[in-house]
Amino acid sequence: MFPAKSKIRKARAIFLDRDGVINKEIGQLSDIKDFLLYSFSPHAIKKINQSGYLAVIITNQPMIAKGFMTKKDLRAIHQKMKTELGFQDAKIDAIYYCPHHPEKGFPGEVKKLKIKCKCRKPETGMIKKAVKDFNIDLKQSFFIGDASVDVKTAKNAGVRFIGVKTGYTCKDGKYPIDEKILLYSNLLKAVEGIIKL
Repeated sequence: MFPAKSKIRKARAIFLDRDGVINKEIGQLSDIKDFLLYSFSPHAIKKINQSGYLAVIITNQPMIAKGFMTKKDLRAIHQKMKTELGFQDAKIDAIYYCPHHPEKGFPGEVKKLKIKCKCRKPETGMIKKAVKDFNIDLKQSFFIGDASVDVKTAKNAGVRFIGVKTGYTCKDGKYPIDEKILLYSNLLKAVEGIIKL
């Protein structure tokens, strides 16, 4: 259940990419055995919790559409993540994921998910859903990511972007980055930087 949103006071959020930010980037995570939480992530997310920001994950999960994993598999990975974070009193407020993928041709693909959607980053559907669910003020919020698609998503949504040097270090080259971005060594340093602003 989502908390009752306040119509008077808007919430602030730190949107988080998942792979390469919270857990180790392995390319295309689909097996729970390959999930590895970065050691600094619980402390970082606990700091978000204590700061008054919401911790909201925004993640593309095309492996579902490609047929390499199911939504049940993804739920298990997310439960493992939340459990490991919870051991250190850190909490994710919400997880939004896009299961779609526009390119066809994978042997076990799920045809109904092979669409061009409005939620797959760099589209902003997942952020818009979070804004509606939690009454979030994007001007007071941030997006922390490790890839160029995260930079573009933040720009499209009108939210400030902070990069991390884990994962792709925003150097994957998939989308052009035509602006100077602030890069921190990892999620913890990025959160500490945001809190100091």
